[in-house]
Amino acid sequence: MAIFFVRFEHPDEAGWQRWVRPHVDWLNEQVSKGTIIASGPSVGTTVRQGLLVMRAEDEPALIAVVQTDPFWVNGIVENLQITQWDPLFGVFRDLSSNPEGPDLPA
Repeated sequence: MAIFFVRFEHPDEAGWQRWVRPHVDWLNEQVSKGTIIASGPSVGTTVRQGLLVMRAEDEPALIAVVQTDPFWVNGIVENLQITQWDPLFGVFRDLSSNPEGPDLPA
C-alpha cells in the first residue's frame, strides 16, 4: 500500500457548513477502513483546508475514494493536491516501503 498526502480547499463557507456532518461521517468511515491514517484542518489559513494522510494501492484508487467524499460529490473541493509519500522516519515508519530504515552510505 502506498501512502499519500491529500490537501484540498473549501472556499465555499455555506457549502462547507451544509456538508461538514456527512463529510465527518465519511472521514470516520475511512478511518475505520484504514484508508485514512490521519486527518484534520489547517490552522491559521485564509481558506479552509483539509489535510489527510491516506493509504491506497495507487493514486487512481486513492482518487476513487476521495471522489466519494460528500464534499467532493457536492462540488465544494477546490485545489486538490495529492502527493505520494514514503515515511522513512518517525511515527509512520512502519508504513514505509522500507520500515527498517534507508540504506545510507557509511
